Amino acid sequence: MAEFEITSLKITGYADLPLPNRFFRVSQPSQMHPKTLAVILPGLNYTCDMPLLYFPAKYLMGRGADVLQVHSDYTISIFHSANRQNQAVWLATDAQAALRAGRSHGDYRQLVLIGKSIGSLALASLVSMDLDLPAVAVWLTPLLAEPRLVESATNSRLPGLFVASRSDPTFDGAALDRIKERAPAEALLFEGANHSLEIPGDAFQSLEILRQVLQGLHSFLDQHLD
Repeated sequence: MAEFEITSLKITGYADLPLPNRFFRVSQPSQMHPKTLAVILPGLNYTCDMPLLYFPAKYLMGRGADVLQVHSDYTISIFHSANRQNQAVWLATDAQAALRAGRSHGDYRQLVLIGKSIGSLALASLVSMDLDLPAVAVWLTPLLAEPRLVESATNSRLPGLFVASRSDPTFDGAALDRIKERAPAEALLFEGANHSLEIPGDAFQSLEILRQVLQGLHSFLDQHLD
């Protein structure tokens, strides 16, 4: 396991608001993988300290990647009182500011971009950018009913891994099929799990889903990144 320095970057997000974050920087770069930056974008009520984001971060650190966790709180009233267009701009501004700040702290050779739920809307803004580095996108329980997300994901040239439950009310199989028809995307789908990819009342099965998510992430990164 690589050793890390844990810091916080000075990042200015939407409306010049400070963007809370935690930055894990590897002490000794991996000899097996090119220097990698991972940016993790949280859900509305799903922080980077919760299982679907915490364990992928730990896995990426073990792989030798620097990891920038965004700790935005989008439950605040000012965000919810904004219209959908302004919310989209807010999410995009924060995500792009985080990516710029992270990239300024190393000579990175590849990127891993992860978004959970509302964070998938922020991720949609990143996959539309000219990143000029090999990169992949990991869409955790993406909001597939959002046209902006579907459009960005469909037009993206980044390899994408979509992880979702068919039982999640936010899941839209037809939208995912449209994305997979046009974009280099693959899916890891579960049955019976909720929006947190957990089986209510069954901790052991919930842990099994998490294990499969991590295994799927491992296979996906090995396939698409050095």
